[in-house]
Amino acid sequence: MNILDTIIEHKKKEVAESRLKKTESDLRKSKYFNREVYSLSDSLLSPARNGIIAEFKRKSPSKGIINDHADVKEVTAAYAAVTSFTSA
Repeated sequence: MNILDTIIEHKKKEVAESRLKKTESDLRKSKYFNREVYSLSDSLLSPARNGIIAEFKRKSPSKGIINDHADVKEVTAAYAAVTSFTSA
């Protein structure tokens, strides 16, 4: 069993336990259930909002080390320097 299999197995148990504590019906009764849905594309394209989604990581559970020499300040500064978003 690899790390992703372990994570999936744990998540399945966690979800099963959560379903025992709160039913779908309970969730539907929540004040948040019928709230307005936010549009990701509208948020990313809005000039009034920060449209950056970024993650800095040196390794991943499935791939192992990605780039252990990357400098967090340099990489995140490059993310922040990006000023436009192109929609596909």
